[in-house]
Amino acid sequence: MITGETEKLIKNHYFDDDYDDFFGSKKKRRERKAKRKARRTARRKKRELRKIQNREKGGSFLKDVGNVYRDIGGATAIGGIIDSFTIGKDSNNSQSINAPIPSDYEFSVGSSQGEKQEEEDKKSFPTAIYVVGGIIVIGIIGLVVINAQKKK
Repeated sequence: MITGETEKLIKNHYFDDDYDDFFGSKKKRRERKAKRKARRTARRKKRELRKIQNREKGGSFLKDVGNVYRDIGGATAIGGIIDSFTIGKDSNNSQSINAPIPSDYEFSVGSSQGEKQEEEDKKSFPTAIYVVGGIIVIGIIGLVVINAQKKK
């Protein structure tokens, strides 16, 4: 009786084409394999779409920066703005509150606050240092951002 059962198991096991020793049912194995392929192709398509979108974003950002640069007026306008900060206002062309008062109108009642303010103004850093420092800081930040985008 034992030999008959063993013979039946061996016969069913070896002659059943829909069975694999390691993976089990061949039909289930084919289904799992097809699902893996489908997931793999979906991931690849998503990855390619992300690459294309990132390229478009990068290109559009640089185009926008170029358009703003042209709208401002280019290098000459930026140079003019920097010159206006560094040189300051021309006292002959504009009358402002801080413009020096001619000596005919000066009078004093013994206060020396005006002299102290002038000394403090002379001790502070010139505006050119602030402008140049700001440009350097912005340039460094721009380089860091560009390098970070290249690594992605």
